[in-house]
Amino acid sequence: MKRTLSTAAAALAVSVTVSVTAAGCRSGDSTKGPIKVGSINGITGLFQTPEVPKAVKAVFDEVNAAGGIGGRKLRLISKDDAMDPQRSSQAARELIKSDGVVAFAGSSSAVDCGLNRATYSKEKIVSVPAVGVDPACFTSPNIAPVNPGPYALTTAMLYYASETLKKQRICIDYTVLPGSGGGIENAIKKWTELTGKTLAHKNLAVGNGDPTRYLVADKNAGCEAVLYNATVAPWFSQAKTQGMQNVDFLLAANSYTDANAKVIPAGMNAYCGAEWQPYTDPSLPGNDRWAKIVEGNGIQKTAFSQGAVMAADLFVQVLKGIKGDITRASVTEAFKTMKPVGYPMAANPWVFGPGKEHNPIKGTRFVKADNGGWKVLPEGFTVPGEK
Repeated sequence: MKRTLSTAAAALAVSVTVSVTAAGCRSGDSTKGPIKVGSINGITGLFQTPEVPKAVKAVFDEVNAAGGIGGRKLRLISKDDAMDPQRSSQAARELIKSDGVVAFAGSSSAVDCGLNRATYSKEKIVSVPAVGVDPACFTSPNIAPVNPGPYALTTAMLYYASETLKKQRICIDYTVLPGSGGGIENAIKKWTELTGKTLAHKNLAVGNGDPTRYLVADKNAGCEAVLYNATVAPWFSQAKTQGMQNVDFLLAANSYTDANAKVIPAGMNAYCGAEWQPYTDPSLPGNDRWAKIVEGNGIQKTAFSQGAVMAADLFVQVLKGIKGDITRASVTEAFKTMKPVGYPMAANPWVFGPGKEHNPIKGTRFVKADNGGWKVLPEGFTVPGEK
């Protein structure tokens, strides 16, 4: 998954506050002063989500303006890992050891989970990412994202193509981040187990540049539906040239943007899987809350900013239920013992819990490109295998 925003947007990212605290405060056990919360985000680099920490901070600011939690203010400390392994590992260590955060909330990094999962377990600290990307985000005891993620999403896209669109020859053309190929293969396997169907064609090494060879391969395979997750404009321009107007293209959540809707040619069938209620329709359940936060703070409207507001809201709700001091230990215990919490923007209740793996949000809702925008489809959330 590649998601690149403008340099100007990246420059507006939440500034990193690095505070040197007394030795007694570095373990996240201080019961005075602000409640420090860490976040690792992609602000620069190949996977950019600058709107995410801004939206989390906006929620925290709202809570602080109302008196905080038990009289203590929330302080978000966001670090940019630039999708660089060394920077991501260093960021996690600094946030835990130097800054004394009690937990992580609203992270949106493509490499954080895989690199830092062992650190989070060792330090007994929890992370609630706004955007889980790599497989480790969903297979770790101390990490529980608020999005379905690219693997559950892929299964849902395949399921939608075969069970709702009733396509027989389904294909996949994906660009896969390092270390994520196994997650995609497992997602495909799950779809096969649910439906008894197999792919007509598969390419998990789609590169940049001219997409003609990939589309020609799809035509030769007789693909009726194609899952795709890379750059949108050149793909659809060439698909139109190839006369593939009768093919249904299903795009991953990273393609669900206003800009991409505008570059899909008229007459092409393009669907997109949204991880929450589609953000392009503010009237959908839960989107009023999200819209209030992003519009009130001048934050870019994207699906990933939805995840940021959801992660921050759930984090605050759990913290408000803690009896006694709010420390790393009490926060970790609260998340590990919590009950499921419903959130209207998501397909099903979210819960952290005591398990060794966490992928609580399962549903995907689909939109279709229509006259330069996205039209929300009426089926509601698709949850593979659920009747």
